[in-house]
Parts: sequence; C-alpha cells; structure tokens
Amino acid sequence: MRVTHGWIPTLILSLLASAPSRKAVEPTVSLTAPVDLKVETLRVDAGGTETLFTDEARIFLGKGALLEREVTLTGRTSGRLIATEKLRLRAELHPLEVSEGGLSLALSLKVRVLATSGGTRLPRGESTRALSLQIARGASELVTVYESVGLGAKVTLNLRWSLPEEAEPEADAGVPVELAARIFELGESGETLLADNHLLALVGHSASTTFDRLVPLSGGQGENKKARQDRMEITLTPRYLLGKSLSLTLEVSGELVTLTSEGNHTHPLAHQGNYLLSSGVPASADLEVSSDSEVREGWGRVRFRLEVAASY
Repeated sequence: MRVTHGWIPTLILSLLASAPSRKAVEPTVSLTAPVDLKVETLRVDAGGTETLFTDEARIFLGKGALLEREVTLTGRTSGRLIATEKLRLRAELHPLEVSEGGLSLALSLKVRVLATSGGTRLPRGESTRALSLQIARGASELVTVYESVGLGAKVTLNLRWSLPEEAEPEADAGVPVELAARIFELGESGETLLADNHLLALVGHSASTTFDRLVPLSGGQGENKKARQDRMEITLTPRYLLGKSLSLTLEVSGELVTLTSEGNHTHPLAHQGNYLLSSGVPASADLEVSSDSEVREGWGRVRFRLEVAASY
C-alpha cells in the first residue's frame, strides 16, 4: 500500500553558521539557487517495506526545511505478543552546495517515542543525531532514523534530489515583483543619493535602468576645462520566488570617462552578483573606480553603493 501526502515545508530564513561546510569542486549551483528534495518515509519490518509518506520541497541552498511526522510501528515481542510503538519524527534538512560529487546535505534528526502497548517499555527522552550526507546525481540515500529491537521494525528516510531545471517549469514565473535600485556616492561626509529607480519584472525575466551624469572637475581653465561622465546600466533579474525569499541577480555595466581637451580617459565599471532577499529588506554592493592620474584627470577615486530591494 502506498500513501502519498503533500509537504508544505517550514523554511528556515536565517543562514546557519553552525551547519557543516564542504568545499565544492566546480560548483554548478550558487547559494541563491534552489534544489528540489524528495523524502520518502519508509516502514521496514518482517513483512517488507511500506512507504508511509512522500514529501517534496524546493529549498534554497544554505537554508532549510522542517519535516515532522508521527509513525506507528506494529510487531510481535519475544513473548509473541502484538505490540505497538507510536513515535514522532522531526527532521531538519539543509542542502549546502552542489558539486560534481552531488548534493552536500546536513540532516538533523530527533525521534521521541510517544506511547507503547503490548508490554514494551517507553523510552525516556528523545534520541538525536546529526549527519552530513553526499548524495550523487540521480542517486538516493537511505537513512535509518529509528529502530525498535523489540518489534523488529524500523523507520527509514529515502532522500532524493534534483535541480529545478531538471524538473517541471517554474510555477511562479507569472508573479510580478516590484524592484528598487538606488545609487549612492560614498564620500568623506557620508552617502549622497544619486538615483532612485523603481522597476517591475516577472520572475524569470529582467528589468533594466540607466544612470548618466556629468561632473565638472577642477584643474582646468578656459578651453582646458575638464569633466567626468558617469554612465551605468543596471539590470535586475528575479530568478526564483520561494515563500518569503527571492533570488535576485544584479548586473551592472558602465564606465567613467574623463573628458579633456587633450583627449578622453575611459575607466570601465562592472559588477555581477546573486542576492537572496526578503520582501522590503535591501541588499547592497559597493563599486570603486580609480583614475590613472589625479593630477592629469582631476579626480582620484569614486565609490558607489548600489542598493537593491524587492516587494512581493
């Protein structure tokens, strides 16, 4: 008999500094990308193996999901009496990274026996375990979470995983996201807001905005006056929206050009990063550009701060 139930995971929104970490070889997925986990809860006894529950969740790398189930085991004691044990299983699953070797997963287990019948003794407290697993692509991992010696039965988890690209199309692709991109200049006196852009993009699609300003420079007179033109193109791409977390890619390209009567001096500006956002909570990135010569160009260093936020 096979019984399948849906699983709405509890996402753990804080990064887990205490979770075990492994260095990936040629990572294929960034920390702001999700993986799909499938967990089968199995009962194994003398009669064979039975699937009790099948749960699925899409989880960002570096975050986690919580699975809680109650399971009843039935069997015969050494005195041939029919006995039962009712237990509560709590499993925290934290996918850490994807590499050529597969998925690195931290698994925390807690099991408490709630009740017994037929003469078996009720254990005190609960049993806990913490495991670090490496599950290869296309493979599964069996983990025994509880074994009753008196009943000759045990509870096992069968863990599988896949990348969203290998599964069904993104279900939230039609969800619009309100985006904000603010540009600051950082100076000795603090931050100066240069631009405040508001955009709208669908999950899986991009939205872009540009910034262009002309800054007069000292050190030139008459026909030798100098200026600097700052140009930027900012592209925001909401990649995945899962629960209260949004994976966002920020791309910046541009240049700072010193304009002089003797010729122009161009300095490229670029940035690309992936960010995991909560609605209304901004993330920022600092960019710095230096001139070749402060005396010749009239400026030495410019620092920008890009602040991005999303509302959904």
